[in-house]
Amino acid sequence: MTAETRTGVLICGHGSRDSDTVCEFMALVRDVAVRLPQFRVESGFLEFAAPSIRDGLEELRQAGCANILVIPGTLFSAGHARQDIPSILKKFAAQFPELKISYGRAFDVDPYFVRAASARIFDAVNGAGGSSAPEHTALLVVGRGASDPEALARMQAVARLIQTEVKFSCVETAYAGIALPSVSGMLEHIAGLSYSRLVILPYFLFTGMLVKRLYDEIDLVAARYPATQFVKSAYLNNHPWVIDGFAGRIIETDATGIRMHG
Repeated sequence: MTAETRTGVLICGHGSRDSDTVCEFMALVRDVAVRLPQFRVESGFLEFAAPSIRDGLEELRQAGCANILVIPGTLFSAGHARQDIPSILKKFAAQFPELKISYGRAFDVDPYFVRAASARIFDAVNGAGGSSAPEHTALLVVGRGASDPEALARMQAVARLIQTEVKFSCVETAYAGIALPSVSGMLEHIAGLSYSRLVILPYFLFTGMLVKRLYDEIDLVAARYPATQFVKSAYLNNHPWVIDGFAGRIIETDATGIRMHG
């Protein structure tokens, strides 16, 4: 496949002022590029970081990619995936009508990401030492939170699917952002029950202020409940199942993605 006919892929991130978040996103993009060498893979951010989504599109156009697949690197179909990114794509498509720009689905309730989350949980438990049977273990799945009830319902669905994988006695959800229940309240609630181990999973793709604050909150609550073992799981990041999820979404978008027109 020549450079002139190569299909381009743009993975869109939200962007962050946290340099660790940006570095992790860029590492994930590189891993996806290695997985799918038949595509030229670039990145773009909505805000707070460079390159912008438009810059990423222009990079692919300048490289001779007449077919561009755009993947929203977001966990749920909230305003950024539904409105902000498509708006940028439509403006770019109007300027360059010779390009075929196809837009992929957000990940929402994605089986690859559920597997990645479950693997992170098992890694954390195995690394924590000690022993606690599943019936004596609780899991708290922490999401960003949203004002969109559909996004919260999807978070609940993700938690239920993780429960089928890990088979812990209790699985609850909490939100580090604007939704309820809050992280601190749910940590206190579960810690007050009879579980000997509480595992906390940040259902985030990357680190950032909310994840770092979550880990601090866990330490504060754990100090008040010494009889309970608190286990902090890693967030999703570039787990191999996550890379599989992105690779699968790219292939799907190439076949059935929404065509963007100006």
